[in-house]
Amino acid sequence: MAQKLMNVRQTADVLGVHENTIRNWEERGILPAVRLPGSGFRRFDPSAVEQMRKEMWAHLAPADEGPVITPRAAISGHIQHGDLEA
Repeated sequence: MAQKLMNVRQTADVLGVHENTIRNWEERGILPAVRLPGSGFRRFDPSAVEQMRKEMWAHLAPADEGPVITPRAAISGHIQHGDLEA
């Protein structure tokens, strides 16, 4: 069974970027797309999108090397002393 192609919005959601970034990447040849006849709308192969997502995540530091975040009590919506750190 053929995979359903993804539109610009779906692709942007999966990759966590703006829709215009997807259009830019397609125009620059970074992310290949199929243009629909007549409308020219872009469609993306889910396997190419997944490969791009993996490549994007591969360049990030492992979680155990990232900043240490200490959980705090939920903020009530009002800024209180200690809610913001310098």
